Amino acid sequence: MAISIQEHSQLLTSKVIDSFKEVQPVREGFSGLFPSETTPTLYVDITVRRGTAKAAVDVQRFAEGSKRKLSVTTEKKYLPPYYKLDYDYSKEDVYLTTAAFGVTGNATANKLMRDNALEAVMSNKDEIMRAIRIQQADVLQTGIVKVKNGDNIDYKRKAASIVNVDTAGDYWSVAATATPITDIQKGLKFLREVGKSGGLASVNVVMRDAAFSAFIETTQVKTMADLRRIERIDVGMPEFAEATGMAYQGRLAAGDFVVNIWTYNEFYEDAAGNIVYYLDQGNVVMVPTDFQGKTVFGALPAEAMSTVGGVTEMVPTIVEKDFLLRAYSDRRTLSSTLELTSAPLVVPTTIDKIYTMKVLA
Repeated sequence: MAISIQEHSQLLTSKVIDSFKEVQPVREGFSGLFPSETTPTLYVDITVRRGTAKAAVDVQRFAEGSKRKLSVTTEKKYLPPYYKLDYDYSKEDVYLTTAAFGVTGNATANKLMRDNALEAVMSNKDEIMRAIRIQQADVLQTGIVKVKNGDNIDYKRKAASIVNVDTAGDYWSVAATATPITDIQKGLKFLREVGKSGGLASVNVVMRDAAFSAFIETTQVKTMADLRRIERIDVGMPEFAEATGMAYQGRLAAGDFVVNIWTYNEFYEDAAGNIVYYLDQGNVVMVPTDFQGKTVFGALPAEAMSTVGGVTEMVPTIVEKDFLLRAYSDRRTLSSTLELTSAPLVVPTTIDKIYTMKVLA
């Protein structure tokens, strides 16, 4: 039995959407630091918290108390980057034997087109997920989310949180004189005194393979490793975490902190097909376990049925979702398209609980 292009599109779309919800995304990377949430508005309110370690001062009994408030800096409202990727059914050869001729009894052809559509939509979603990973890595390395079609979003990290170890010492590639443990201790001092992370049990340090190889070859690290009888450093066989794409390399003790060392070598392809790593080869990122961040998904443009004066029609609206997958068709061209949209923005709520070092030239 023949059906309309719209009916065929709706039938296939419902099946693709059901499968779309079940497929797992690309590796998480730093996503554990930035749990997802949605907002019902197009704009996202950016609130950055900067901690305090003030001590209370006594007052006279029956006198007014000392006025206090949370140390909060509200930057402003930001419009998140907006991603929209389409998949056109009519580009598939099998489309001509199904929708174009109204043939719905061919289960094999319909399944093939549905499978192709799901693969294409998931590929589009993966592209958006990689864009989120880029935002996460940029925030941890520079504090700035780069936006191609709009203004960059600068979370205004303190200058002291982004350092070049070569300024006051040597890059880690200079094995004899480099001081990576001292460099890490400086980062811990910043996280404790400025980020107010004192008393934490652990800090995660993330780097690329090149930085880690230089790290373990330095005289300072080898000397500490020789003191393993007092267990100040424990670096062994890497343990790869499939979900995150990171490898746990070991840990070391620095003051009263336990520092967990990870390597992260995931990459993406840019528009020109070049391989680009999320984490710069020379950068090391330090994040304590009480860091707070989030990935906020702004509301998405959509359509909804509305009746005004007895007339029912589709009108523009917005919906609160992380991803919106919708279908539309064109009778003139006999095309049917699946459109995937998303508007994510990575937000480092406790901005001073990030420390970044450039350790290689």
